Amino acid sequence: MRVMTFNIQHGKNFLTGKIDLDGVVNAIRRHGGELVCLNEVYGKGLHPAFTAQTDRIADALGYTGYFARAISIGGMGPYGNAFLSAFPILEAQTVPVPSVPRNHPGYFEDRCAFRAVVNTDCGKITVIGCHFGLQPEEQVECVKTVCELIDRERNPVVLMGDFNVTPENKVLTPIRERLKDTADFDCGNAFTFPSDRPQEKIDYIFVSSSLKVTGVTVPCDVVSDHLPIIADICPG
Repeated sequence: MRVMTFNIQHGKNFLTGKIDLDGVVNAIRRHGGELVCLNEVYGKGLHPAFTAQTDRIADALGYTGYFARAISIGGMGPYGNAFLSAFPILEAQTVPVPSVPRNHPGYFEDRCAFRAVVNTDCGKITVIGCHFGLQPEEQVECVKTVCELIDRERNPVVLMGDFNVTPENKVLTPIRERLKDTADFDCGNAFTFPSDRPQEKIDYIFVSSSLKVTGVTVPCDVVSDHLPIIADICPG
């Protein structure tokens, strides 16, 4: 089974600067992602730029989709994360990340995680997706939120998304105590950002110890400003 995480920058093509959802669809299809986390996704809103991107991408792939709204930009446009699945989604929910005091300069943004239970060929798997904030205190709250979800699970877990931190950051320690980083396998700490000249690894796929990782790739596929990560997993 192939899982994939991809920050799509609301479908904005990194090379042309134009919205190109077909490019996102083609990248997912080309790399065979079956359980896919997307970050920076627009939902249908009052402003015409905000369309139901999750539905559009899912329909093109023949998948089921779930949109997790984190914020509404200017009160006009839903914005957040999305989950796409080639398998039946048994349940899905949006989990807000608690806001933090905005008591110093810097960009702050309310965040959310999604939790979805999927009935795969390997049995039930819980997928958790999140897009961490830029500020350290926001990142701490994101880690707390996803770890609380992990601790309640009985199913094997896949956690993925754009975490906005590099691998040596200690904020990831609670996650590493619970799950294994697929990047520790074939591809090492492969860089994912920026996509044209990647210099940082800030996108991750973590999995439960009960899941075996059989392959990991970070394709040089310049669609968004991030590169996707793909991992092949199976029951251990």
